Amino acid sequence: MRGEELVDTAGTVLLVVGIVALLMPALFPVQQVLYHETRAGTTADGSELRAEGYAVIEYENLSERGREIYVAALRSPDRAYTVPVGQGAPEFPYDGADDLGDVSGQAEFEERRRLTSVVIERPDDADLPPADEPVERLDRERPPREDAADGGETASRNETATESDRSSEQELAQRRQMVAKYDLVTVGQRTPPVTDSGNLLRLGSVLLGTIAIGVGGYFRSRP
Repeated sequence: MRGEELVDTAGTVLLVVGIVALLMPALFPVQQVLYHETRAGTTADGSELRAEGYAVIEYENLSERGREIYVAALRSPDRAYTVPVGQGAPEFPYDGADDLGDVSGQAEFEERRRLTSVVIERPDDADLPPADEPVERLDRERPPREDAADGGETASRNETATESDRSSEQELAQRRQMVAKYDLVTVGQRTPPVTDSGNLLRLGSVLLGTIAIGVGGYFRSRP
């Protein structure tokens, strides 16, 4: 008799635990987050960026919170960093494109990026993580250097190839300098992805609740 009472008690406890677990996602719904991405980068200088309508802010003029978020985004493996709503930085235009609606073309895309981005003017020799995404892309897209010329090719052709390589290296050096100076940060507000830790906890709570109710119901319904 005592064994049956223990089973009934365990079934009741499991039912209660299951109901609470199923209610947890409703009591703590998914909250939107503020995201900050530095993957885009830019190879333009400050004058060009201002002419295009971008807000350019010197790193020293960022708020303390703005600096923390920017550095955290640079250090993130995917160059992105999220914080809860209300814990962002005042200089970032999180709602910059609220009235723009969906984008359908390149022009609309560029407009959205302009409205939701700020350009950080990094100080010279700054002790900051590198902002080298555009140069990394340039290195990958740069055509491979041609093999050494055969003996039958003229010296003038070799000289032309050398000058071309030197010009390419100079252009790359200039782009590196611009990338080291100006960095594009795109921000906004969105629902966290399914792989977010909070969403995974909610999914786990639902699974736990389902299993607990199933097992508890079985214990309670035993003859």
